[in-house]
Amino acid sequence: MRHSRIAVAVYLATALLSVTGCGSDPADPADPGDDTGVDPGQPPAPGPAQAGDGEGAAFAIDRLFLGETDREGKKTPGSWKQYGFNLDGKVSSTVSQDLCQPVDGASPSDVYPDGAGGIDNSFGNKLVSLISSLLSEPSTRVTEAIANGDFTVILKLDGLGAQSSYNPLTAKLYGGATLGAAPVWDGSDKWPVVPELLNDAEDIESAKVVFPASYVVDDTWVSGPESQVTFKLNLTISGTTIGLTIRNVRIAMDLAPDHKSVVKGTIAGVLETAVLVEELRSVIGAVQPGFCEGSGLETTLDQVRRASDIMKDGSQDPSRECDAISIGIGFTAKQVQLGEVAPPAETTGVPCGEGGEG
Repeated sequence: MRHSRIAVAVYLATALLSVTGCGSDPADPADPGDDTGVDPGQPPAPGPAQAGDGEGAAFAIDRLFLGETDREGKKTPGSWKQYGFNLDGKVSSTVSQDLCQPVDGASPSDVYPDGAGGIDNSFGNKLVSLISSLLSEPSTRVTEAIANGDFTVILKLDGLGAQSSYNPLTAKLYGGATLGAAPVWDGSDKWPVVPELLNDAEDIESAKVVFPASYVVDDTWVSGPESQVTFKLNLTISGTTIGLTIRNVRIAMDLAPDHKSVVKGTIAGVLETAVLVEELRSVIGAVQPGFCEGSGLETTLDQVRRASDIMKDGSQDPSRECDAISIGIGFTAKQVQLGEVAPPAETTGVPCGEGGEG
């Protein structure tokens, strides 16, 4: 069970920290989105300037939705379509002509169409089902790991007060280390943070991942315009640390009216395929060493490669093979306090050799 929890958390982390988009036709004006007139593929735009006037707040993710369930936790076909953003501004279909070329014999129907409003989420569309075949109910297992205090992801919004809109607010992202006990989620949890996401391990305010142009509009916080942030998040799960490299992260979350919790959150970004393959090679080697022998490992990793739907810089290039995978995941979060800086983690995975050799 320990290994299962490690693997699920790793997959989750991969999802947490990545997203990018596919694309084809420009966002279709004929696509009405939902009945509120809001584009489901994009977070809301910022409102007028309004400086922060509060003490701020830190929110730790308490539930994660990787794509095999809806936000209520029910297994519903196509649930992945509601997670992520339209990162390339296009609504892609299986007949789109302006997309990068599918990888390793994959066809356009393997990675398209997009989700609602052009949402790009090949990870949820293709890879979550692969993960589920190895580890059942991955979203549930990852959430259980958080509930045990194994890890979390924390967003700290400086200057957040009681008003429904602010622009701008500085926000910082932290990796939550092992808490040492199950969180109580009443605002008193002091969650330690990993030093790998700090510029100075002696200064908890020196976060490497900062969103200086984030904003709140009608109680929805958005990390800001399209992000170019790239960072490596080290997540420690039951004594095992996994490093995940994330590109172009964009986050939005609906705050409760009292600003003490997050009722609906979305994380999107880009996973460079080659990097993800090597990360998963290490994870699979740790969880199922038998996969390191024979063709099983490479067959599985080929399925990962065939989920590629975007270029690693977030663009589309019809003359080149796709080299990245779009991802979108959902979450909820509760207010916490930042604890101390945890000791550096050690990577303890058992990677399979190149080409599946043990």
